[in-house]
Amino acid sequence: MSNIIKFAVLLVGALLFALIVRVVVANASRPAQKTIATQKVQVSAADLPQGLLLRDDDLSWKVLPVADVPANAIVAGTPNAQDLKGALLRHSVVNGAVLTADDVIMPSAPGFLAATLKPDMRAVSVAVDDVSGNAGLIQPGDYVDLLLTQQMERRTDSPDLAVSSETVVEQVRVLAVGSEIKRPKNNSSDTPEITSRARTVTLEVTPRMGEVVAVAARLGSLSLALRSFATDSRKPAAVAAAAASSAQRTPIWAGDISRAVRELPRSSQTRTTVSAPAPLPTRPVAIYRGSEKSEGSPTLAQAAPAADGAPPIPTVPAR
Repeated sequence: MSNIIKFAVLLVGALLFALIVRVVVANASRPAQKTIATQKVQVSAADLPQGLLLRDDDLSWKVLPVADVPANAIVAGTPNAQDLKGALLRHSVVNGAVLTADDVIMPSAPGFLAATLKPDMRAVSVAVDDVSGNAGLIQPGDYVDLLLTQQMERRTDSPDLAVSSETVVEQVRVLAVGSEIKRPKNNSSDTPEITSRARTVTLEVTPRMGEVVAVAARLGSLSLALRSFATDSRKPAAVAAAAASSAQRTPIWAGDISRAVRELPRSSQTRTTVSAPAPLPTRPVAIYRGSEKSEGSPTLAQAAPAADGAPPIPTVPAR
């Protein structure tokens, strides 16, 4: 019985040894798998329209085989890799498309501002300060409204109408802030000082809007109201249609905002009328003709008082 057990153990061991040898031989004869080299390239994060100023949310990274990476692609980690943020998109791209240097116009390129303008649009600059310019937080590519505030003290006697504010231009794109036409990086530590903030903002407007902005700048102070990026569409045609179809709002007056102005007591305006001077009583005039004396009434010219209020001087009638 023990011999049978020993034989069975030897048989199982031989089978295991043969199986191990077969696996080793099979792995040795199998060709080694090739390692595929990959690169991380920059792609579009959504369907982007032509003429768009790229921002961080429009860009993403994707790992692709080296063989599939097109020329001039933006590869992560390569020296002197271009930063596409703030660049102008030459043509529309689909979601996930690899972006190359030929697909954009960089802000440093000559004629970048003119290329940024959509057809039949104009670029106008308005003066802003730290308050009206949203404390320097408005950047190229943002959309803003333009508000006009006027002081009306010299034009009206009503306190309710002392100050007015109205939106003169809606949903226009910011092309440049000062001389900068590129959005700063989110992680940039080169934050400009308050004293060096831009004093002008360049907007993309229609010719009619440009005339409105020019007149508004003469009427009062201009302020920028930043609009949300969460719009229905970022296509230029849709943005222009939304701005054109916006309803005309009525101006906001001081009396609409301040209850104190509305309840300000009105001073009664008394009108003083200047009455004509009462006519002086006429006195008889003694007329001498030689030794004869006669009395008569003065003429209108004679009865009129002098400029200094003295009684009139009678004239001697001609003989």
